[in-house]
Amino acid sequence: MRASLLHTLHFKTPAIFVGARLVMPVAIMADSGIIALATPPMYHFPLCKTVCRWRLMMNLSKSYEVRAALITLIFAATLLAGLPAMADELIMKDGSRLLGTVLKRDEGGTIDFKTSYAGVLKIKWTEVSELVADKPMTVLLENGETLKVMSARHTEKGMVTADEAGVIETLPMNEVAYVNPEPWRLGEGWSWTGNLNLDLNYERGNSDKDEYEGDFTTTFRRIDNRLKFYGDYDREKSNNELTDEDWRLNSRYDHFVNKKFYYGATMGLEHDRPADLSLRTIVGPLIGYEFYESKAMNLDVAVGPLYVYEDFYDEGNRDYVAFGWSFNFDRFLISDRVQFYHRHRGLLEIDDTENLVWDTWTGFRFPIYAGIVASTEVQVEYDGGANDDVDNTDTTYNFKLGYQW
Repeated sequence: MRASLLHTLHFKTPAIFVGARLVMPVAIMADSGIIALATPPMYHFPLCKTVCRWRLMMNLSKSYEVRAALITLIFAATLLAGLPAMADELIMKDGSRLLGTVLKRDEGGTIDFKTSYAGVLKIKWTEVSELVADKPMTVLLENGETLKVMSARHTEKGMVTADEAGVIETLPMNEVAYVNPEPWRLGEGWSWTGNLNLDLNYERGNSDKDEYEGDFTTTFRRIDNRLKFYGDYDREKSNNELTDEDWRLNSRYDHFVNKKFYYGATMGLEHDRPADLSLRTIVGPLIGYEFYESKAMNLDVAVGPLYVYEDFYDEGNRDYVAFGWSFNFDRFLISDRVQFYHRHRGLLEIDDTENLVWDTWTGFRFPIYAGIVASTEVQVEYDGGANDDVDNTDTTYNFKLGYQW
């Protein structure tokens, strides 16, 4: 037995056997992982047998642990892949359910609900039974108070809400202004909207005629403040001679006392060469009322006293106090595809009621794609104080192409 063991160790591990005790080569050879293959006779030695079994069990144990971990990860990933992503749920009165994201509910009672398969859907709140959110929704009340809710049910008594803690509250529908309102309605930043339009006309043949028209409107809105700017320009040339040139630029500031009522100031500049008007300057305070303010519909009216200064090419200049007003209305008629608009502004001299000046813009906008819009418009300008050799009324029909944001 001893000779056989020494013979085996001598030939299998000559460097380890020299100067070492018997146990050391066995342990080292066991660590090398080749003891069972390199020295079959040693496996029958009790100590070697114990070490070999322990090492084999450890290796098998580690292998099983790794395999079990991999199987667990694969199984978990398969389960997670099969589960639907967390989303808001809209339950309709007819029992149908929609999964997506609640963007907002505006003042008109329409919910913008975004889905992965149909884009943004506009759904009437009156057709909704319950709304369950994946994350808290912000409800803005008419009095300016905000609530964080996880669900909202439509009942005869109003909107029944539940917050994250499960507290139930019933809100009359006339007290609910918005769900997930735009940040500016909560006092966070500004909203910037506007449009820019161009109309170019070139005629060549019996006569050469060039016409350039353009206008813009832009509004900066904050929770209590609003800035509005409007401008237009019209220039016509026939056979290289200037036949018409007029422009106007108007600015207005409004400060809201509450959601509807506001006061502010306005300033405007106007030029109309055919009407002999070099420059008309208008400035004054105003008060107004905002009936509607949303993407779907806007309506506001403002009035106030104005100071007017007019400088004419041939008639000198004059100034007077006038009563001024403005009316702005727009509404989408067919979803987001056709928008009707009407703007009107005027001023009436207090000491001479025949001196009446007003302008109107009435038309339709047709959103095309990515903010690009086409529009048809009728513009009517009336100046009761114009010179006798100039028509009081000027009517223009326009087709425009522009951009709206």
